Amino acid sequence: MSQPLPDELNGANITARIKWLVQQFEVAEKANYIGENVSQLQHALQCATLAQQHGDDEITLASLLHDIGHIVPCDAPSMEQLGALLGTQNHENIGADVVMALGFSHRVARLVAGHVNAKRYLASIKPGYLEKLSAASRSTLDFQGGPMSPKELADFEQNPDHHALIRLRGFDEGAKRVGANFEPVETFLPLIRDHLHRQNPDSVVQSLQKPLSHEQLHTWKMNQVLALPGILQGAELEALHAWTHDLAERPESAGRWMKYFERTDGDDKLLCRIENFVPYHAGMDALLRGPDILDRVSQLMGEAAIIFKEKINFKLPGGSGFAAHQDAPAFDAFGQKYHITVLITVDPSDTSNGGLEFGETTNGHEILAQNPDGTVADNISAAMTWTPMDLPAGSIVFFDSYIPHRSHRNESDRPRRSLYITYSRASEGDWRAHYYTDKRKTFPPEIEREPGIDYAKQAGRYNLANPIR
Repeated sequence: MSQPLPDELNGANITARIKWLVQQFEVAEKANYIGENVSQLQHALQCATLAQQHGDDEITLASLLHDIGHIVPCDAPSMEQLGALLGTQNHENIGADVVMALGFSHRVARLVAGHVNAKRYLASIKPGYLEKLSAASRSTLDFQGGPMSPKELADFEQNPDHHALIRLRGFDEGAKRVGANFEPVETFLPLIRDHLHRQNPDSVVQSLQKPLSHEQLHTWKMNQVLALPGILQGAELEALHAWTHDLAERPESAGRWMKYFERTDGDDKLLCRIENFVPYHAGMDALLRGPDILDRVSQLMGEAAIIFKEKINFKLPGGSGFAAHQDAPAFDAFGQKYHITVLITVDPSDTSNGGLEFGETTNGHEILAQNPDGTVADNISAAMTWTPMDLPAGSIVFFDSYIPHRSHRNESDRPRRSLYITYSRASEGDWRAHYYTDKRKTFPPEIEREPGIDYAKQAGRYNLANPIR
């Protein structure tokens, strides 16, 4: 399942996302529950009704949504035994992707993702548990890895929510009764709406709703850079902090978001970057593909813009700098000629923690002489005047793909987390999926790497001026 939500939900508001979810429930009402005598919807509602009595809203939501991966359209293979279909393989992770993309909290997603492992855990440690499972549930256990190994047991018990997962599993097992009483879908809609509003405000960037002024457009034309210091404040900035923290806390996950690391002088692993997260995070999706930012980029570009790629650079204390470079040489793989990147500062950014510095304008589409590694030639960089950008948290900076820029090591005890979202001309095609397919093949995140391959050596454009190994 390459995209957890249909394209029409990209940047959609909470009302549209809930409407889509209700449509999935309507499908579930008619869908058999993999060998059980209740429908998918009856099972979900029974499970949520049992969970609701225990007073933890996120467990209730996870109980309602834990099998959404069986319901949504996707290209994942089915589990099949002796000709009987037993649901979608890996439905727990597909479901977690869906609930994250809809805007539910990371904890709800973790609970959805973990409910299968809770079954495997209980099958390993609880006498008689296997015999009490339904025939369908015993059959799917074979596809899901069977009882846990000793190491898997220890890892599961380290999960801070492992008790919640066991409770959820109990609700899951008890939610297969024909004729049982349960609350209707409508009972849970206010809970869903309230939860999504807390995670993902409908209007993300109130302060960017006006077009850029003539003065701002003149500044852009002259400098190839336009800074809007501290424009995100209050709830907007709080949401940005929460979303960035959420993404940082997510575990590495093959085939989904892409986490990259650098090594400290002591060879410690330090988070450097996360990419390809828009399909898995409704808040970031609404912010980065929504009209508030996209319309401003289109205004600067002089035509309709489309997202090309997205990343968060973390620049944690001790994090390395990024050598002087232009983006244009790294962005031309698909025949595109011009890009605009939007920098959004999550933390204050200054010289002490490795803030961004811009070189001199290039008078259009000029590629400067390069070192063999693709960075700006040392003699040119040394002779250039560099202007540091000291910015408060919540600043937005637009810069084009030809302006040279660099940053130094973070010598402070503060992180310098920043989003870098790159947009291209819509007239030149939508290449985002192609970009990440090619990058995943050429310079994959660590979790997807094969031993013995020097990925840094073959990375080329995908690791230009970066400290990532």
